Amino acid sequence: MQIPFTPQLLGDLIEKGYTFMLADTDADATLDVTIVLKPVREKPDLANLPAGYDTYYKITREPMLLACNKVSDTTIVVEYETRNETITSEDIFDDSYFRMSEDFFRQVLDSLEDYAVFTTDKNGDVNSWNTGAEHVLGYKDSEVIGQNASIFFTQEDVATGEPEKELVNAIENGRAIDERYHVCKDGTRFWGSGLVFPLFDEEEQHRGFTKVMRNLRERQDAELKAEES
Repeated sequence: MQIPFTPQLLGDLIEKGYTFMLADTDADATLDVTIVLKPVREKPDLANLPAGYDTYYKITREPMLLACNKVSDTTIVVEYETRNETITSEDIFDDSYFRMSEDFFRQVLDSLEDYAVFTTDKNGDVNSWNTGAEHVLGYKDSEVIGQNASIFFTQEDVATGEPEKELVNAIENGRAIDERYHVCKDGTRFWGSGLVFPLFDEEEQHRGFTKVMRNLRERQDAELKAEES
């Protein structure tokens, strides 16, 4: 049974003890295709994966980004085994994702070592910070809470109002995606991919933003070397 992949589904799978996602990386994301992920509780053997899969991910890394940032023209589904094929995703997965305890959700965020995940208020001032953000950007939470997220942008981008444009874009379109240079605590720059989406409370009142960021410096360096050669 294949179920559309959503943040709610991802959260429920984590809560149910799934730790990895089998995946097929041969799919061409530029085409109108379907990518199938399969949740498993034990770490797979890369040399002996089930037919149809050629890799696997820790469930709180690439799968979380896929759930938040769907690939254009690509359908992402989860292969979920059930005896009753008439059961819908709503029957299997309830709203427990949105009822996670703060401690559990913190564990999920802190497991994203390769990704900076933080939230801001409506003005863009940081009010939560995961360990991945410390790894990517160099700030401890005590140093960055209350600071405006514009400090992660270059001076050139701040001068042209890019931080404000990103938040406006997220409100108008439901999310904002960008790849640009970002700035670490020590002043070094890195090429990063960012996804920003607005946060709303139970009464649909806008409360702030969540940003997920990844350092793409290694990918950029490889592309530059390829161009030079």
